[in-house]
Amino acid sequence: MLKKYNLPLIILPITIFVFGFITLLSTSPSLVKNHILFFVVGVAFYFVFAVVDYSVYKYIWKQAYVLGALLLFITILFAEFRSGSARWLALGSINFQTSEFAKLVLIISVSAYITEHWQNLNSLKTITYISVMTALYVLLIFMQPDLGTSLVVMALVGGILFYAGLKKIYVLVSVLLLGVFSAPLWGMLKEYQKRRITVFLNPQLDVLGSGYNVIQSIIAIGSGGLSGKGFGQGTQANLKFLPAYWTDFIFASFAEEWGFLGVLLFISIFAFFLFWILKTANEVKDVYGKLLCMGVFMVFFTQFTVNVGMNLGIMPVTGVTLPLVSYGGSSMLFSMSMIGMVHNIWQKNETRT
Repeated sequence: MLKKYNLPLIILPITIFVFGFITLLSTSPSLVKNHILFFVVGVAFYFVFAVVDYSVYKYIWKQAYVLGALLLFITILFAEFRSGSARWLALGSINFQTSEFAKLVLIISVSAYITEHWQNLNSLKTITYISVMTALYVLLIFMQPDLGTSLVVMALVGGILFYAGLKKIYVLVSVLLLGVFSAPLWGMLKEYQKRRITVFLNPQLDVLGSGYNVIQSIIAIGSGGLSGKGFGQGTQANLKFLPAYWTDFIFASFAEEWGFLGVLLFISIFAFFLFWILKTANEVKDVYGKLLCMGVFMVFFTQFTVNVGMNLGIMPVTGVTLPLVSYGGSSMLFSMSMIGMVHNIWQKNETRT
């Protein structure tokens, strides 16, 4: 019976969730009830995507893409503002972050288009079409403004293309274009985004402002030492020195209480989770399934790298959450949905062998 299920894709997400649950229970007990509710609903989403045949998405990707773009556009016009950003649509008492839905839709859409044009992947027409598809989503997300998710979206599409066999010349051209347009792109950034980047290079430039978050995060992680201060004993979060300790900086909260050994365990489990998604991508024979798995891998890998990096002060603070760990309903629901989709891909390919 158990052979019908990819157990690591069930056990590992639950284990990763537990790390976040323990941290919230220690630092933000008032959020625990909602966090459990998000996870329970996320499990329901997981099973829906694990049951629905992933090949269906190839036939509805255009409609899904248009819906995703419309939701992003509506978000810019009518979204609820939080901390200077308009990322959440209010659906009654429920707040929905449309960029989370957009990541899933773009994985489905780009993978479907590449599968349809597999023989002409490296043609200029195919690359241009994919670039336009991606650019529209990046622009709409960037206008919210949400620089972090914009980078995640670009990374997931880049990862899918690279895995599909994109020629190196396109990668070189992309790097050159990025260099050429770096000045105007810098001019498009909001002032607070520019400050985050300059302060990332030198946090001491604004100790009480933009550099405060990074400095407090580094203090929290460093004070954890080898084995941590223990459950409920983290001062940076409990005394409110560490900002956003329930979302963006939940990794620092965890590190302070459980130390280097706890962090090592967490990173090892998350790395094994990423490895298992990549392993699934390599084992399945269906091209569309492979590309979907790679897109999911890139989302989790990029968000993990960026979030942990900014907590450690080696990457700019961009507001990217830690999947399955940070508090947030939309992130939890669509993270679980993507994992469920990977499980379905594995299961369908297992039954065909």
